Amino acid sequence: MNDADIKLFASQIAYKELERRQTEELNEKRSELQLVKQELASVMDKANEAVEMLDKINAFVSSFRLFAPTIEEYANQVEADKTIEAGNSFRGILYEIGKLLETFKKLIKEGLCWFPKLMRWKTSKGEVAPVFIEKSNGYSYSVYGYMNVETREYYSKETIQWQVNAGNRTGTVERMDVNVEAMARDLQEILRIGEEQKRLWDVYNK
Repeated sequence: MNDADIKLFASQIAYKELERRQTEELNEKRSELQLVKQELASVMDKANEAVEMLDKINAFVSSFRLFAPTIEEYANQVEADKTIEAGNSFRGILYEIGKLLETFKKLIKEGLCWFPKLMRWKTSKGEVAPVFIEKSNGYSYSVYGYMNVETREYYSKETIQWQVNAGNRTGTVERMDVNVEAMARDLQEILRIGEEQKRLWDVYNK
């Protein structure tokens, strides 16, 4: 084998090695791009789910806003430790606050109920909601004590009542609005990132 043949043979080996490496690198890049595409699809799916969830939350807050004055009345009565007159038992009529309580009422046991989704207060015992003695078949309610909304642990009225005030409310419409606005900002950022990734992917595929 002369020098020319040796050089040709070496060149062929070098070319095949280069081709092999390029093929491996190309396959690696394709795998990476496939992962990026899957991640992009996942991000967009989650963003779409978030959009639907935000719409539902907005609808929920909007429905609450309609009852805002009545919810305020309820909270004021609880904080003042006053009996809530929900209606006129003689005439069989429920006031607006009575209708609201009837909608959100959850029975604990016979004669005792609470409304954990209506309003909560942040205390040293965690978030609590009042437990009521129900009187006159739902026409009157008196605060009996408080219960932690997460652990369901009960506390006497004497140990909690002093912490139940307007500054410690956690279920107000205003605070719901703040939380929804924060979620909307986060969602917009997710959508912005997702759209930018999609744009870059489309540019790459052209």
